[in-house]
Amino acid sequence: MLPEDAGASNDPLTTEFACYGCEVFSRLRAKLHSFVQPPAAHNATSSVSAPVAEKTQRAPLAAPVMVYFEREKNQQAMEDITQLLSSRGIAYKALDVRGDAATIAFIVREAKCTDDDLPIVFVAATPVGGHEALVAWDASGKLRAAVFGA
Repeated sequence: MLPEDAGASNDPLTTEFACYGCEVFSRLRAKLHSFVQPPAAHNATSSVSAPVAEKTQRAPLAAPVMVYFEREKNQQAMEDITQLLSSRGIAYKALDVRGDAATIAFIVREAKCTDDDLPIVFVAATPVGGHEALVAWDASGKLRAAVFGA
């Protein structure tokens, strides 16, 4: 059943979700509201009726950052790497490769290291190396450029 004032709103999301009365839909509407722009006002004398598209600024996409490690091996280096990445606002995915021979072979081949050198950081398909190499990339600005492209 629709509430009395559901049809009175000009917001299509409010009208559509008002009938559900569910908090989940209310939260979804609140999130979506920032992405949905109301149609541009049309000039009554204009023969063009298409709304003008507005440019929206989006956050720059970051390259994927992977940290390959083996559980219970070189834990201090792993903590240092994750702390540095987090402090720079760089999202990363940590992948435990213990027992995964194929992934370890890939890391050793691409990063030109040994399996004792784990954890190893990759930015997209580019091997950075261990903690010391990551610190050097960070200090030179190469890390930010590789991740954010600037």
